[in-house]
Amino acid sequence: MSDFGLIDLGRVSEATTAASSFRTRPFEKTIAVDVGASSTKAEISRGGFALPEIAVLPEGIGSFLDDLVVVQTKVVTQTIVAGTAVAVGTAIDVVLAQTNDLPVAVIPGIHQAFAGATMAQVHQQFVDVPEVRDILRTKTSVSDLTADDVASLTTVLEGQGITLGTGSGETVGSAFTAIQAAFTFQG
Repeated sequence: MSDFGLIDLGRVSEATTAASSFRTRPFEKTIAVDVGASSTKAEISRGGFALPEIAVLPEGIGSFLDDLVVVQTKVVTQTIVAGTAVAVGTAIDVVLAQTNDLPVAVIPGIHQAFAGATMAQVHQQFVDVPEVRDILRTKTSVSDLTADDVASLTTVLEGQGITLGTGSGETVGSAFTAIQAAFTFQG
């Protein structure tokens, strides 16, 4: 692992982009990260064993990566809640997953109609429905839904044959929870 002080991520990106066309869009601005007066060393491990830094030829790796299909992964869990300030050196375990096949049922409080579906299937079911997209863009929780939002969602859901009720796993709110999760993991 190399020690570093001040990193100019914009220049790193430009150098990487010049070496390969893997990155499809360069950073829009330069971001300087000052990690302090003392040197900082990243310690990355897998299964409790340290992973060494392996030098690669940028031109070689770039041409190799250009031929690969990009697999989109998302952080699905982490040991420290996102947005929490932590002390330097704090270990944070993250789990990355390709979310296309992630079952919607891993999300608590979803509508039963989505229990057997994957995130990709639910996303595809609603991605072209403007009423749903508009609600998801402006609302972050069930409690944010207005009466008009509930009416719009009810119309869309019933139009797709989804039965709504007042019981657990039957409400518009539980459907919103499932759809929101699918758009978050697939977006």
